[in-house]
Amino acid sequence: MQHQELNLTEAGVFEREVQQRIAGIAGSLSVYIVDMSGISKLFARSRKEASTTFLRSVAKLLVRVCRNDDKVCRIGDCTFGIVLGDVDSSVLQQLAAEKIIRLYKAAISEMDVSFKAGISIGIATYPEHASNAADLIHNAGVALEAAGTAGDPYLIYSPESLSTMTMKWALQDDLATAIENKAFELVYQPKISIATGRPLGAEALLRWNHEDHGPIPPSVFVPLACDIGMINELTGFVLITALSHASEWPDIGERCSISVNIEAQMLENAEIDDVIASSLSIWGDDSVDLTIEITETALVIDSNSNFERLNNIRSMGIGISVDDFGTGYTSLSYFKNIPATELKIDKSFITNMPGCTRN
Repeated sequence: MQHQELNLTEAGVFEREVQQRIAGIAGSLSVYIVDMSGISKLFARSRKEASTTFLRSVAKLLVRVCRNDDKVCRIGDCTFGIVLGDVDSSVLQQLAAEKIIRLYKAAISEMDVSFKAGISIGIATYPEHASNAADLIHNAGVALEAAGTAGDPYLIYSPESLSTMTMKWALQDDLATAIENKAFELVYQPKISIATGRPLGAEALLRWNHEDHGPIPPSVFVPLACDIGMINELTGFVLITALSHASEWPDIGERCSISVNIEAQMLENAEIDDVIASSLSIWGDDSVDLTIEITETALVIDSNSNFERLNNIRSMGIGISVDDFGTGYTSLSYFKNIPATELKIDKSFITNMPGCTRN
């Protein structure tokens, strides 16, 4: 609680600083909200002194972007606010954002970490985007969220970004309700043996049919579930439903396999072991093998921790399938380090094989 009060105080200091700057200038100024949430893992693993030292180093780097009259404040655990005077053109705003990103990457590269620590920046300008400090900071925060949604490192506020985030927030509320009510369905993509033509099992695919917007793709609603902290509940629903359905499938004369996709963020969560174990205890069947599918991306993000988690899952007798192999940075030698039981080559490698003339 002490930590939260400190953050709120700092956020208040930043708002007062922005308001004072607005009252004392005749020109324009820009507010930057800089989010470094990727380093939260560092804080979880490091002593408090190490985390504090790193944040001080980051703050000093951010000061290098500023001139004498500019201001940097820490306004959250991994979030900083910056107010820059006379940075009113989009070109100057982008140059400042790119300098922040460059300095941050340089600081991260000097650290011995095995995970990708990203950075996002939201930008809003006075008087173009707001006439007071509270609204200006809010709009920079909207731009920050919109940047994360779009996968961009930084974004300047616009009415379009507000519209995008308003829809996202509404979808988040609807998704939370859908998860609570289990308003989803699973469809199954069969796996067929090329040698025998017989079914070997299936991959469970989650579907959400929104009552107003129609089908919402998993690429949209799964990240939203991560954002609202309900990915555990969603994953538990998929596991239990898939296992219960598989236990009712006709006997195919051999063991059946059911595959369930797990998000990279779930591997970072120690609760994934309990979610899987709980699902198996309720609907596990001796004639059904469970396989967890992860993407190659999940392996290269915080690989040491994820390898340990995968080994725990494999020790439970669960298969590990690596999807989209070849789209990232791994190689076949990489698999000496992980307990993978299945490798799914990305379709980009095989789509043109029949017509390929290369040896």
